[in-house]
Amino acid sequence: GALASGLLLLILGGIVVWNRLLKREVASRTEELRRQQQQLIQADKMSSLGVLVSGVAHEINNPSGLLLLNLPVLRDAHDDARPILEAYYRDHGDFPFGGLPYSRMRDEVPSMLDEMLEGTQRIKRIVGDLKDFARQGSPELGERLDLDEVVKTAVRLVDNSIRQATGRFETDYAGDLPAVWGNAQRIEQVVINLVLNACQALEGRDQGIRLTTRHLADDQAVILEVHDEGRGIDPAALTRLTDPFFTTRRECGGTGLGLSVSAGIVREHHGQLDFASHPGRGTTVTLTLPVASADDAATSHQDDR
Repeated sequence: GALASGLLLLILGGIVVWNRLLKREVASRTEELRRQQQQLIQADKMSSLGVLVSGVAHEINNPSGLLLLNLPVLRDAHDDARPILEAYYRDHGDFPFGGLPYSRMRDEVPSMLDEMLEGTQRIKRIVGDLKDFARQGSPELGERLDLDEVVKTAVRLVDNSIRQATGRFETDYAGDLPAVWGNAQRIEQVVINLVLNACQALEGRDQGIRLTTRHLADDQAVILEVHDEGRGIDPAALTRLTDPFFTTRRECGGTGLGLSVSAGIVREHHGQLDFASHPGRGTTVTLTLPVASADDAATSHQDDR
């Protein structure tokens, strides 16, 4: 009887342990399914966003095209009319011109037209960058890229966010960087995520952001450093920054996917993403990419064939 009781207790204990392990496994699988579902939802949102951006870009291009066509004509017309206006001003004195005295507007109008033309050209450039970013990129990593140019394009895309976040945004481009092998749109996505994260880390417009590019000749690599003077990151969170759905800004609407996606893109490019931070003293993110070699080019051509 004692032996039977002992065996029964052993069996019951095994069943209890197995049941707990099963519950843990079920909970783990359920959480994984939820994560995958969220990733699918986010991917669908990004796909919809791409379609939306393309449509909006098309609608913006039409009026901005008219401005680019008409503003130079208006500037030339004003230049042609200026001698007549100046002669009238000399003979009759000051007169209203656009609701203000001509003596004031004579120098303001050309400046205003130039600023409007420059602003319209900037709109066209930003819309072009948005269309490139939203377009479905090729998975091939067969482009020779200038990291400086990629970073400049990304900065133009998020210029408004930068202006809202800080009055101290600085860039230090190395110039004449050796090319890297990859996909420009995907690297732009990484840079955009890093810059936006830096903007969101700031606690006031007096805190700054600095972007620096360099060539590490000994390591045959080029790097981009994004340094912000924001709130910093707790040391316990540093190792989890690229985990899917991990975010320190959940209350502000952070999804925890930006750095995870960025880390995946960097790995595709055989690069590295490193983080250094101290709470209250800011964060520095370093993107390292290998310099393109002749072997990379040969491999790409073989893949194309």
